[in-house]
Amino acid sequence: HTDYVWGLAVAGDRLYSSSADETIRVWDLSQSPPLSLHSLTGHTGNLYALAVSGDRLYSSSGDNT
Repeated sequence: HTDYVWGLAVAGDRLYSSSADETIRVWDLSQSPPLSLHSLTGHTGNLYALAVSGDRLYSSSGDNT
């Protein structure tokens, strides 16, 4: 991330982090140190909170989505 991290969620060996840089990063916790696998984009505001339910990832953003 290039700005503050506001939210974290864990599901299995994946960590999801949300940031003021408007991205969500997907991390592989089975690696040491954890490996960044993907950077998800699409929001146009700070990302504040994350939740995982089953195979879905939910995000809360300052862009009201």
